[in-house]
Amino acid sequence: MNAWGSGADHLSDSGEEARAAAELPAPAGHPRFPLMDPLRAIAAILVMLVHVAIFSGGFAAWPKWALAHFDIGVAFFFLLSGFLLYRPMLASRVSGLPAQRLRDYTRNRFFRIFPLYWTVLVVSAIVPGMYGAFTGNWWVYFGLLMDFPLFTPEGKCATDPFHCAIPPAWTLAIEVFFYILLPFFAMAMAWATRSLKKHEPKRFFTGWVRIELVVLGLLALVSFWIQGQTDRSGFNQWLIFSPLGRAWWFGLGMALAVFSVRTAQLNREIFPVRFARRHAGSCWLAAIAAYLICTYLILEPSPSLAGPATGMGEYLFQYFAFGLIALLVLAPAVFGQIDRGLPNRILGHPALIRLGLISYGIFLWHFPVLMVLNDLELTSKVPGAQFPVLAVGTFLITVLLSAATYLTVEKPLMRWSRQFSKPAGGHGRRDEA
Repeated sequence: MNAWGSGADHLSDSGEEARAAAELPAPAGHPRFPLMDPLRAIAAILVMLVHVAIFSGGFAAWPKWALAHFDIGVAFFFLLSGFLLYRPMLASRVSGLPAQRLRDYTRNRFFRIFPLYWTVLVVSAIVPGMYGAFTGNWWVYFGLLMDFPLFTPEGKCATDPFHCAIPPAWTLAIEVFFYILLPFFAMAMAWATRSLKKHEPKRFFTGWVRIELVVLGLLALVSFWIQGQTDRSGFNQWLIFSPLGRAWWFGLGMALAVFSVRTAQLNREIFPVRFARRHAGSCWLAAIAAYLICTYLILEPSPSLAGPATGMGEYLFQYFAFGLIALLVLAPAVFGQIDRGLPNRILGHPALIRLGLISYGIFLWHFPVLMVLNDLELTSKVPGAQFPVLAVGTFLITVLLSAATYLTVEKPLMRWSRQFSKPAGGHGRRDEA
Protein backbone atom coordinates (compact mmCIF):
# COMPACT_ATOMS: atom_id res chain seq x y z
CA MET A 1 0.00 0.00 0.00
CA ASN A 2 1.38 3.40 -0.91
CA ALA A 3 1.46 6.67 0.97
CA TRP A 4 -2.02 7.57 -0.15
CA GLY A 5 -3.48 4.42 1.30
CA SER A 6 -5.00 3.33 -1.97
CA GLY A 7 -2.36 2.46 -4.51
CA ALA A 8 -4.43 4.23 -7.16
CA ASP A 9 -1.85 6.90 -7.75
CA HIS A 10 0.80 4.30 -8.63
CA LEU A 11 1.95 5.12 -12.14
CA SER A 12 3.08 2.50 -14.59
CA ASP A 13 6.01 2.99 -16.92
CA SER A 14 3.55 3.44 -19.77
CA GLY A 15 4.23 6.49 -21.90
CA GLU A 16 0.50 6.78 -22.46
CA GLU A 17 -0.17 7.07 -18.74
CA ALA A 18 2.55 9.70 -18.37
CA ARG A 19 0.93 11.62 -21.21
CA ALA A 20 -2.52 11.30 -19.65
CA ALA A 21 -1.17 12.50 -16.30
CA ALA A 22 0.33 15.55 -17.98
CA GLU A 23 -2.79 16.39 -20.00
CA LEU A 24 -5.41 15.59 -17.34
CA PRO A 25 -3.52 16.13 -14.08
CA ALA A 26 -4.89 15.65 -10.60
CA PRO A 27 -5.34 18.75 -8.43
CA ALA A 28 -1.96 19.88 -7.12
CA GLY A 29 -0.98 17.99 -3.98
CA HIS A 30 -3.59 15.27 -4.51
CA PRO A 31 -3.13 11.73 -5.86
CA ARG A 32 -4.07 10.91 -9.42
CA PHE A 33 -6.24 7.86 -10.10
CA PRO A 34 -5.06 6.73 -13.54
CA LEU A 35 -7.66 4.01 -14.02
CA MET A 36 -10.55 6.47 -13.94
CA ASP A 37 -9.93 7.73 -17.47
CA PRO A 38 -10.15 4.25 -19.07
CA LEU A 39 -13.35 3.64 -17.08
CA ARG A 40 -14.79 6.79 -18.60
CA ALA A 41 -13.95 5.41 -22.03
CA ILE A 42 -15.70 2.12 -21.26
CA ALA A 43 -18.77 3.99 -19.97
CA ALA A 44 -18.93 6.12 -23.12
CA ILE A 45 -18.57 3.08 -25.37
CA LEU A 46 -21.35 1.26 -23.48
CA VAL A 47 -23.68 4.21 -24.03
CA MET A 48 -22.69 4.27 -27.71
CA LEU A 49 -23.42 0.54 -28.13
CA VAL A 50 -26.89 0.72 -26.60
CA HIS A 51 -27.77 3.48 -29.07
CA VAL A 52 -26.31 1.51 -31.96
CA ALA A 53 -28.45 -1.46 -30.94
CA ILE A 54 -31.59 0.70 -30.98
CA PHE A 55 -30.89 1.71 -34.60
CA SER A 56 -29.96 -1.79 -35.76
CA GLY A 57 -33.06 -3.78 -35.01
CA GLY A 58 -33.62 -3.20 -31.31
CA PHE A 59 -33.42 -5.91 -28.67
CA ALA A 60 -35.88 -8.54 -29.93
CA ALA A 61 -33.13 -11.07 -30.61
CA TRP A 62 -32.12 -12.97 -27.48
CA PRO A 63 -28.34 -12.37 -27.84
CA LYS A 64 -28.92 -8.61 -28.06
CA TRP A 65 -30.65 -8.56 -24.68
CA ALA A 66 -27.18 -8.25 -23.18
CA LEU A 67 -26.91 -4.83 -24.87
CA ALA A 68 -30.27 -3.57 -23.68
CA HIS A 69 -28.95 -2.05 -20.48
CA PHE A 70 -25.56 -0.81 -21.58
CA ASP A 71 -26.92 2.57 -20.58
CA ILE A 72 -25.47 1.49 -17.22
CA GLY A 73 -22.57 3.59 -18.48
CA VAL A 74 -24.51 6.58 -17.12
CA ALA A 75 -24.24 5.16 -13.60
CA PHE A 76 -20.50 4.79 -14.16
CA PHE A 77 -20.26 8.46 -15.13
CA PHE A 78 -22.11 9.63 -12.03
CA LEU A 79 -20.06 7.49 -9.63
CA LEU A 80 -16.86 8.70 -11.29
CA SER A 81 -17.88 12.34 -10.93
CA GLY A 82 -18.89 11.85 -7.31
CA PHE A 83 -15.54 10.29 -6.47
CA LEU A 84 -13.14 12.41 -8.51
CA LEU A 85 -14.65 15.79 -7.69
CA TYR A 86 -15.48 15.24 -4.04
CA ARG A 87 -12.27 13.54 -2.98
CA PRO A 88 -10.01 16.63 -3.33
CA MET A 89 -12.56 18.77 -1.47
CA LEU A 90 -12.81 16.22 1.34
CA ALA A 91 -9.05 15.61 1.55
CA SER A 92 -8.42 19.35 1.73
CA ARG A 93 -10.77 19.63 4.68
CA VAL A 94 -9.80 16.61 6.76
CA SER A 95 -6.19 15.94 5.72
CA GLY A 96 -4.85 19.42 5.09
CA LEU A 97 -4.14 18.90 1.38
CA PRO A 98 -4.21 22.01 -0.83
CA ALA A 99 -7.68 23.44 -1.34
CA GLN A 100 -8.98 24.76 -4.63
CA ARG A 101 -10.42 28.22 -5.03
CA LEU A 102 -14.08 28.24 -5.97
CA ARG A 103 -13.46 30.45 -8.99
CA ASP A 104 -10.79 28.05 -10.26
CA TYR A 105 -13.08 25.06 -9.79
CA THR A 106 -15.89 26.87 -11.62
CA ARG A 107 -13.73 28.02 -14.51
CA ASN A 108 -12.07 24.63 -14.99
CA ARG A 109 -15.39 22.81 -14.93
CA PHE A 110 -16.83 25.28 -17.46
CA PHE A 111 -13.97 24.81 -19.92
CA ARG A 112 -14.07 21.04 -19.39
CA ILE A 113 -17.71 20.81 -20.42
CA PHE A 114 -19.11 23.63 -22.51
CA PRO A 115 -16.67 24.40 -25.38
CA LEU A 116 -16.74 20.86 -26.76
CA TYR A 117 -20.46 20.49 -26.07
CA TRP A 118 -21.19 23.70 -27.99
CA THR A 119 -18.93 22.59 -30.83
CA VAL A 120 -20.72 19.26 -31.26
CA LEU A 121 -24.12 20.91 -30.83
CA VAL A 122 -23.48 23.41 -33.63
CA VAL A 123 -21.89 20.89 -36.00
CA SER A 124 -24.74 18.43 -35.37
CA ALA A 125 -27.30 21.11 -36.20
CA ILE A 126 -25.67 21.37 -39.64
CA VAL A 127 -24.86 17.69 -40.23
CA PRO A 128 -26.96 15.59 -39.73
CA GLY A 129 -29.36 18.49 -39.11
CA MET A 130 -30.32 17.94 -35.47
CA TYR A 131 -33.12 20.29 -34.46
CA GLY A 132 -32.97 22.81 -31.61
CA ALA A 133 -29.68 24.73 -31.67
CA PHE A 134 -30.84 27.26 -34.28
CA THR A 135 -34.42 27.70 -33.03
CA GLY A 136 -36.09 30.08 -30.61
CA ASN A 137 -35.23 27.63 -27.83
CA TRP A 138 -31.51 27.80 -28.60
CA TRP A 139 -30.75 28.99 -25.05
CA VAL A 140 -32.24 25.77 -23.66
CA TYR A 141 -29.88 23.52 -25.59
CA PHE A 142 -26.78 25.69 -25.31
CA GLY A 143 -27.42 26.06 -21.58
CA LEU A 144 -28.07 22.34 -20.94
CA LEU A 145 -31.51 23.17 -19.56
CA MET A 146 -33.53 20.69 -21.62
CA ASP A 147 -34.32 18.46 -18.61
CA PHE A 148 -36.30 21.18 -16.87
CA PRO A 149 -39.80 22.68 -17.34
CA LEU A 150 -38.56 26.07 -18.54
CA PHE A 151 -39.76 25.93 -22.13
CA THR A 152 -42.18 24.33 -24.57
CA PRO A 153 -40.51 21.90 -27.00
CA GLU A 154 -41.20 22.66 -30.65
CA GLY A 155 -40.59 21.11 -34.05
CA LYS A 156 -38.76 17.79 -34.03
CA CYS A 157 -37.91 18.27 -30.35
CA ALA A 158 -41.62 17.85 -29.64
CA THR A 159 -42.21 14.92 -31.98
CA ASP A 160 -38.90 13.08 -32.47
CA PRO A 161 -36.44 13.31 -29.53
CA PHE A 162 -33.84 11.31 -31.48
CA HIS A 163 -33.46 14.31 -33.83
CA CYS A 164 -33.31 16.96 -31.08
CA ALA A 165 -29.97 18.57 -30.15
CA ILE A 166 -27.73 15.84 -28.63
CA PRO A 167 -30.14 13.33 -27.04
CA PRO A 168 -27.66 11.70 -24.58
CA ALA A 169 -26.90 15.16 -23.14
CA TRP A 170 -29.84 14.85 -20.72
CA THR A 171 -27.37 13.10 -18.40
CA LEU A 172 -24.77 15.82 -18.96
CA ALA A 173 -27.29 18.38 -17.71
CA ILE A 174 -27.53 16.45 -14.43
CA GLU A 175 -23.73 16.32 -14.20
CA VAL A 176 -23.43 20.10 -14.60
CA PHE A 177 -26.12 20.60 -11.94
CA PHE A 178 -24.01 18.37 -9.68
CA TYR A 179 -20.88 20.44 -10.38
CA ILE A 180 -22.77 23.56 -9.28
CA LEU A 181 -24.11 22.08 -6.04
CA LEU A 182 -21.05 20.09 -4.93
CA PRO A 183 -18.96 22.97 -3.47
CA PHE A 184 -21.94 24.05 -1.37
CA PHE A 185 -22.42 20.49 -0.13
CA ALA A 186 -18.73 20.40 0.81
CA MET A 187 -19.11 23.69 2.70
CA ALA A 188 -22.16 22.34 4.53
CA MET A 189 -20.29 19.20 5.56
CA ALA A 190 -17.34 21.29 6.73
CA TRP A 191 -19.73 23.25 8.97
CA ALA A 192 -21.45 20.08 10.24
CA THR A 193 -18.13 18.47 11.23
CA ARG A 194 -16.29 21.62 12.37
CA SER A 195 -16.15 20.57 16.03
CA LEU A 196 -14.98 17.00 15.38
CA LYS A 197 -11.44 15.70 15.34
CA LYS A 198 -10.30 15.25 11.78
CA HIS A 199 -7.74 12.58 12.58
CA GLU A 200 -8.46 9.79 15.05
CA PRO A 201 -5.53 7.35 14.78
CA LYS A 202 -7.35 4.21 15.89
CA ARG A 203 -10.90 4.07 14.60
CA PHE A 204 -11.64 3.97 10.88
CA PHE A 205 -15.24 5.11 11.35
CA THR A 206 -14.40 8.22 13.31
CA GLY A 207 -16.90 11.05 13.79
CA TRP A 208 -16.52 12.85 10.47
CA VAL A 209 -16.60 9.55 8.55
CA ARG A 210 -19.87 8.51 10.19
CA ILE A 211 -21.49 11.88 9.54
CA GLU A 212 -20.43 11.85 5.89
CA LEU A 213 -21.78 8.34 5.32
CA VAL A 214 -25.03 8.98 7.19
CA VAL A 215 -25.73 12.16 5.20
CA LEU A 216 -24.93 10.45 1.90
CA GLY A 217 -27.15 7.53 2.90
CA LEU A 218 -30.06 9.82 3.74
CA LEU A 219 -29.69 11.68 0.44
CA ALA A 220 -29.67 8.33 -1.38
CA LEU A 221 -32.93 7.34 0.34
CA VAL A 222 -34.47 10.66 -0.69
CA SER A 223 -33.39 9.98 -4.28
CA PHE A 224 -35.33 6.68 -4.28
CA TRP A 225 -38.42 8.54 -3.09
CA ILE A 226 -37.94 11.14 -5.86
CA GLN A 227 -37.45 8.53 -8.58
CA GLY A 228 -40.56 6.74 -7.34
CA GLN A 229 -42.84 9.69 -8.14
CA THR A 230 -45.43 8.91 -10.78
CA ASP A 231 -46.05 12.59 -11.52
CA ARG A 232 -42.89 13.60 -13.38
CA SER A 233 -43.88 17.15 -14.30
CA GLY A 234 -43.46 20.58 -12.73
CA PHE A 235 -41.38 20.68 -9.54
CA ASN A 236 -41.07 16.89 -9.56
CA GLN A 237 -39.34 17.15 -12.93
CA TRP A 238 -36.73 19.45 -11.38
CA LEU A 239 -36.14 16.93 -8.61
CA ILE A 240 -36.02 13.87 -10.87
CA PHE A 241 -33.37 15.41 -13.12
CA SER A 242 -31.40 17.00 -10.30
CA PRO A 243 -28.33 15.57 -8.54
CA LEU A 244 -30.59 14.88 -5.56
CA GLY A 245 -32.72 12.69 -7.81
CA ARG A 246 -29.61 10.62 -8.63
CA ALA A 247 -28.02 10.88 -5.18
CA TRP A 248 -27.72 7.08 -4.90
CA TRP A 249 -25.22 7.06 -7.78
CA PHE A 250 -23.40 10.29 -6.95
CA GLY A 251 -23.41 9.30 -3.28
CA LEU A 252 -21.75 5.92 -3.93
CA GLY A 253 -18.90 7.73 -5.67
CA MET A 254 -18.65 10.24 -2.83
CA ALA A 255 -18.69 7.41 -0.27
CA LEU A 256 -15.74 5.88 -2.13
CA ALA A 257 -14.01 9.24 -1.68
CA VAL A 258 -14.67 9.06 2.07
CA PHE A 259 -13.16 5.56 2.29
CA SER A 260 -10.21 6.59 0.11
CA VAL A 261 -9.38 9.68 2.18
CA ARG A 262 -9.76 7.86 5.50
CA THR A 263 -7.59 4.99 4.26
CA ALA A 264 -4.92 7.52 3.29
CA GLN A 265 -5.17 9.20 6.70
CA LEU A 266 -4.58 5.97 8.61
CA ASN A 267 -2.32 4.36 6.02
CA ARG A 268 -4.14 1.09 6.68
CA GLU A 269 -7.10 -0.73 5.17
CA ILE A 270 -10.33 -2.15 6.45
CA PHE A 271 -11.70 -5.34 4.91
CA PRO A 272 -13.81 -3.88 2.04
CA VAL A 273 -10.91 -1.73 0.88
CA ARG A 274 -8.43 -4.59 1.17
CA PHE A 275 -10.76 -6.93 -0.72
CA ALA A 276 -11.26 -4.44 -3.56
CA ARG A 277 -7.50 -3.98 -3.84
CA ARG A 278 -6.59 -7.66 -3.73
CA HIS A 279 -9.53 -9.19 -5.59
CA ALA A 280 -10.31 -6.92 -8.53
CA GLY A 281 -11.14 -9.96 -10.66
CA SER A 282 -13.72 -11.21 -8.18
CA CYS A 283 -15.33 -7.77 -8.03
CA TRP A 284 -15.57 -7.59 -11.82
CA LEU A 285 -16.92 -11.15 -12.11
CA ALA A 286 -19.59 -10.32 -9.53
CA ALA A 287 -20.48 -7.16 -11.46
CA ILE A 288 -20.76 -9.04 -14.76
CA ALA A 289 -22.82 -11.82 -13.18
CA ALA A 290 -25.15 -9.31 -11.53
CA TYR A 291 -25.59 -7.44 -14.81
CA LEU A 292 -26.42 -10.61 -16.76
CA ILE A 293 -28.88 -11.76 -14.08
CA CYS A 294 -30.60 -8.38 -14.17
CA THR A 295 -30.64 -8.30 -17.96
CA TYR A 296 -31.84 -11.84 -18.68
CA LEU A 297 -33.91 -12.71 -15.61
CA ILE A 298 -35.29 -9.53 -14.05
CA LEU A 299 -35.41 -6.52 -16.38
CA GLU A 300 -37.23 -6.09 -19.66
CA PRO A 301 -34.89 -5.81 -22.68
CA SER A 302 -35.29 -2.06 -23.06
CA PRO A 303 -33.16 0.91 -21.94
CA SER A 304 -35.07 2.82 -19.28
CA LEU A 305 -32.74 4.95 -17.16
CA ALA A 306 -34.55 8.22 -17.92
CA GLY A 307 -37.90 7.02 -16.57
CA PRO A 308 -40.05 4.01 -15.63
CA ALA A 309 -40.76 2.75 -19.16
CA THR A 310 -41.53 -0.79 -17.99
CA GLY A 311 -42.97 -0.27 -14.51
CA MET A 312 -41.98 1.62 -11.38
CA GLY A 313 -40.79 -1.40 -9.39
CA GLU A 314 -38.46 -2.54 -12.15
CA TYR A 315 -37.22 1.02 -12.66
CA LEU A 316 -36.32 1.47 -8.97
CA PHE A 317 -34.66 -1.95 -8.83
CA GLN A 318 -32.58 -1.03 -11.86
CA TYR A 319 -31.59 2.28 -10.23
CA PHE A 320 -30.46 0.38 -7.12
CA ALA A 321 -28.74 -2.55 -8.86
CA PHE A 322 -26.86 -0.49 -11.44
CA GLY A 323 -25.36 1.62 -8.69
CA LEU A 324 -23.99 -1.47 -6.95
CA ILE A 325 -22.71 -2.96 -10.21
CA ALA A 326 -20.88 0.26 -11.05
CA LEU A 327 -19.44 0.30 -7.51
CA LEU A 328 -18.06 -3.23 -7.95
CA VAL A 329 -16.25 -2.12 -11.10
CA LEU A 330 -15.05 1.23 -9.76
CA ALA A 331 -13.77 0.22 -6.31
CA PRO A 332 -10.83 -1.92 -7.53
CA ALA A 333 -9.79 0.92 -9.83
CA VAL A 334 -9.77 3.30 -6.85
CA PHE A 335 -7.88 1.12 -4.39
CA GLY A 336 -5.84 -1.07 -6.73
CA GLN A 337 -2.76 -0.41 -8.84
CA ILE A 338 -2.56 0.04 -12.57
CA ASP A 339 -0.36 -3.04 -13.00
CA ARG A 340 -1.92 -5.40 -10.43
CA GLY A 341 -4.79 -7.78 -11.27
CA LEU A 342 -6.26 -8.58 -14.67
CA PRO A 343 -9.04 -5.92 -14.59
CA ASN A 344 -6.61 -3.17 -13.71
CA ARG A 345 -4.11 -4.36 -16.32
CA ILE A 346 -6.94 -4.21 -18.86
CA LEU A 347 -7.79 -0.67 -17.79
CA GLY A 348 -4.11 0.24 -17.93
CA HIS A 349 -3.75 -0.81 -21.57
CA PRO A 350 -2.39 2.09 -23.67
CA ALA A 351 -5.36 1.94 -26.07
CA LEU A 352 -7.87 2.40 -23.25
CA ILE A 353 -5.78 5.18 -21.72
CA ARG A 354 -5.85 6.99 -25.08
CA LEU A 355 -9.59 6.47 -25.39
CA GLY A 356 -9.98 7.76 -21.83
CA LEU A 357 -8.47 11.09 -22.87
CA ILE A 358 -11.11 11.51 -25.60
CA SER A 359 -13.99 9.81 -23.76
CA TYR A 360 -16.01 13.01 -23.41
CA GLY A 361 -15.85 13.45 -27.17
CA ILE A 362 -16.94 9.84 -27.68
CA PHE A 363 -19.97 10.49 -25.48
CA LEU A 364 -20.96 13.64 -27.42
CA TRP A 365 -20.05 12.69 -31.00
CA HIS A 366 -21.38 9.14 -31.22
CA PHE A 367 -25.07 10.03 -31.54
CA PRO A 368 -24.72 12.57 -34.40
CA VAL A 369 -22.42 10.10 -36.20
CA LEU A 370 -24.97 7.34 -35.66
CA MET A 371 -27.71 9.55 -37.11
CA VAL A 372 -25.63 10.30 -40.23
CA LEU A 373 -25.00 6.61 -40.83
CA ASN A 374 -28.66 5.86 -40.19
CA ASP A 375 -29.73 8.55 -42.70
CA LEU A 376 -27.39 6.94 -45.23
CA GLU A 377 -29.28 3.67 -44.63
CA LEU A 378 -26.06 1.82 -43.92
CA THR A 379 -27.82 -1.06 -42.19
CA SER A 380 -30.05 -1.75 -45.20
CA LYS A 381 -26.93 -2.62 -47.19
CA VAL A 382 -25.94 -5.38 -44.72
CA PRO A 383 -29.21 -6.91 -43.49
CA GLY A 384 -27.45 -9.86 -41.85
CA ALA A 385 -24.87 -7.82 -39.95
CA GLN A 386 -26.60 -4.59 -39.05
CA PHE A 387 -25.31 -4.25 -35.51
CA PRO A 388 -21.59 -5.04 -36.04
CA VAL A 389 -21.34 -2.90 -39.18
CA LEU A 390 -23.11 0.07 -37.60
CA ALA A 391 -21.15 -0.33 -34.35
CA VAL A 392 -17.77 -0.43 -36.09
CA GLY A 393 -18.62 2.45 -38.39
CA THR A 394 -19.94 4.60 -35.55
CA PHE A 395 -16.98 3.81 -33.33
CA LEU A 396 -14.28 4.55 -35.90
CA ILE A 397 -15.76 7.85 -37.08
CA THR A 398 -16.54 8.89 -33.51
CA VAL A 399 -12.99 8.21 -32.34
CA LEU A 400 -11.54 10.22 -35.24
CA LEU A 401 -13.81 13.19 -34.51
CA SER A 402 -13.19 12.92 -30.77
CA ALA A 403 -9.42 12.86 -31.23
CA ALA A 404 -9.57 15.87 -33.56
CA THR A 405 -11.68 17.96 -31.20
CA TYR A 406 -9.64 16.87 -28.19
CA LEU A 407 -6.50 18.26 -29.83
CA THR A 408 -8.13 21.43 -31.18
CA VAL A 409 -10.76 22.28 -28.55
CA GLU A 410 -10.52 20.37 -25.27
CA LYS A 411 -6.79 20.16 -24.64
CA PRO A 412 -5.78 23.77 -25.42
CA LEU A 413 -8.71 25.31 -23.54
CA MET A 414 -8.26 23.12 -20.45
CA ARG A 415 -4.54 23.92 -20.42
CA TRP A 416 -5.31 27.63 -20.75
CA SER A 417 -7.82 27.48 -17.89
CA ARG A 418 -5.48 25.64 -15.53
CA GLN A 419 -2.70 28.20 -15.87
CA PHE A 420 -4.72 30.66 -13.79
CA SER A 421 -5.36 28.22 -10.94
CA LYS A 422 -3.80 28.64 -7.52
CA PRO A 423 -4.36 26.91 -4.17
CA ALA A 424 -6.80 28.75 -1.91
CA GLY A 425 -4.75 31.26 0.05
CA GLY A 426 -1.58 30.41 -1.91
CA HIS A 427 0.31 31.33 -5.02
CA GLY A 428 1.43 27.96 -6.41
CA ARG A 429 0.03 26.39 -9.50
CA ARG A 430 -3.19 24.48 -9.10
CA ASP A 431 -4.34 21.83 -11.56
CA GLU A 432 -7.85 20.56 -12.02
CA ALA A 433 -8.48 17.03 -13.26
